[in-house]
Amino acid sequence: MEHNMNNEAEASANLPTTRDAKHGTVTVNAPGLAIITDMARNGHPINGIAAALGMSGRVLRECRKRQPEVEEALSEGLAALEQELVHSLLAAARKGQIAAAMFLLKCRHGYRETGQTDAAPKVAVQINLPGAMDERAYARLIEEGEGGSCPSPRLAGRDSSSGENERGGSDHAHA
Repeated sequence: MEHNMNNEAEASANLPTTRDAKHGTVTVNAPGLAIITDMARNGHPINGIAAALGMSGRVLRECRKRQPEVEEALSEGLAALEQELVHSLLAAARKGQIAAAMFLLKCRHGYRETGQTDAAPKVAVQINLPGAMDERAYARLIEEGEGGSCPSPRLAGRDSSSGENERGGSDHAHA
């Protein structure tokens, strides 16, 4: 009996993937990792790699989260693809293909049509000013400010006892 169990474990290790009968989780084995690396190196999309392993893209994403070696195999293949593409572009640029040289400068070195990009972040400041006040409201605001109690500019021009502003309209008339 023990001999049969070892044979089953050996046979499943030769498969690209196995499914745990108890929990239903899929495990990517060494042959599956090789498939992932090779297909990523050849530019296949994630869903195509998953289909080659006999699973959905969702199941492959779960395997990537659960098995670090799956993520490593994918990263290794993508890195090899990037290296090959950069090498091809660099070879073309060295042969005088200006578009390839421009593309490499933009992607790898931050160039734009107007030169290199700034590494410093841009800061934008927005200042919101209150709405205009009539003369009497402004004069009252100044007078109250000199007395030490400076009301909010939003409240300037309002008569708090009547709910109307200096012009005789309601507080909500200004939109």
